[in-house]
Formats: sequence, structure tokens, C-alpha cells
Amino acid sequence: MTQEISRRHPLPSRRKLAGSVVLAMVTAAAILILLVLPAEYEIDLTGAGRLLGLVLTDEERAQAMTFNPPLIPQTPVSPRP
Repeated sequence: MTQEISRRHPLPSRRKLAGSVVLAMVTAAAILILLVLPAEYEIDLTGAGRLLGLVLTDEERAQAMTFNPPLIPQTPVSPRP
């Protein structure tokens, strides 16, 4: 039974397996450089983080550092009859 299954689904060759591993490593490096580093550590090597909105601009960073609480509207107190 196992010989029957192995004939239907042969294992990939070493060359195909190595190509898949290299492709996975290149993809992981691209995700790391383009998305993770800008979002988590604000290290934007390519400028893609700023284009995607992952890195704050100087104005946004300054606005985030100032404490500006929202105004809470006061409800009018009606006199009790």
C-alpha cells in the first residue's frame, strides 16, 4: 500500500526543495524589511513603511506626544419642579 501511494506522489528532488527553501527565505526577508521593521522598530530602510503608513511622520509623532484630552460636553441641568 505504501509503495502505491509513493508512486502517485513522488517526493520533490533536492533541487526543487532547495529552490523552495530559498524562495521562502527571500519572502521572509522581504516581509521583515518592508513590514516588520518599520511597524515594530521604526527602522525604515526602503521608505515603504512611510508609504504604507507604518512609520509616523514628525508631525504625527509630535501630536502623539502632547496630551490633549477631548472636551466632554456638559449636559444642562434642568431645575426640578
